[in-house]
Amino acid sequence: MPYVRFIIRLIVRVLIVALVLFIALIGVGGALTYHVVTRQNAVEDVTPQSYLLSSYLPLNFTDPSGGEHEGWLLLGLRHAPVIILCHGYDSNRSDLLSLGTILRDNHFNVYLFNFQGSKAKARFSNLGPRQASDVLAAIEAVSRQPEVNAKRVGLFGTSVGAYAALAAGEVNPKVKAIVVDSTYQTPEQMFRLQIDRLFGSSSRLFRVLTDTEFHLLTRGNRSLPMLANLSKLEGTPKLFISGRDDPVTAEWTEGVYKQAPPPKQLMVLEHALAGLTAVSEKKDYQEQVLNYFLQNLSLRAN
Repeated sequence: MPYVRFIIRLIVRVLIVALVLFIALIGVGGALTYHVVTRQNAVEDVTPQSYLLSSYLPLNFTDPSGGEHEGWLLLGLRHAPVIILCHGYDSNRSDLLSLGTILRDNHFNVYLFNFQGSKAKARFSNLGPRQASDVLAAIEAVSRQPEVNAKRVGLFGTSVGAYAALAAGEVNPKVKAIVVDSTYQTPEQMFRLQIDRLFGSSSRLFRVLTDTEFHLLTRGNRSLPMLANLSKLEGTPKLFISGRDDPVTAEWTEGVYKQAPPPKQLMVLEHALAGLTAVSEKKDYQEQVLNYFLQNLSLRAN
């Protein structure tokens, strides 16, 4: 009997320790999940004033949930198409201002906006679908401006912005050309990548816990899937950019490229936009994006 009681006490203690560890794991997973879905970079290092741009308008818009998003409309040739630049994860509109300036200098109208902001109502990012709704709202807002060709819109996006650009382009016929850098197939892929970057490789149990927490935090806002409607982009020119410096997202980007209907093009570089550091590399990148839009989004077509 003493031996049996010892075994029972040992089992109880092991179960208690296991329960405490499981609760701790839930807490760690919850903290990391919350960090991933709320992370944003609000520091705008450059503005149109920094580039001495005078031909631009502050243009805000309201998303479907009633949140307000801040934007800049860089004015190019009157009635030329507008290219909307969609920033990536943990980024903001200022990170794409250099590219926007190049496009504007070549007569495109360019619109840059923030997915997050002090007036945005959505607390948690679902890493793509909600941002696609924001892009659609941005298209409608900028299309009402008399300076732009309301029927011809180009989209550029990177990471979360790339997913959003593809998803928005699938359902809005105004979109006539799309360039995406480092996209992915599902929001869950992007979420797991960020968890791995924060926590390192994790166990299957931890993945299940964090995936569950991600879906709980973002429930009720899962509209606009991208892969399911990819066939709707048939006939819309699409450029996919991947960087060898990030093999994981390069594989995802090339996977989406393979599933996308024509016309399409894949450009594999040493570095995607997020990894560009050399001035020469950045200039070459911007020129290739510019040339793609010049070839596929006519400045004067109706």
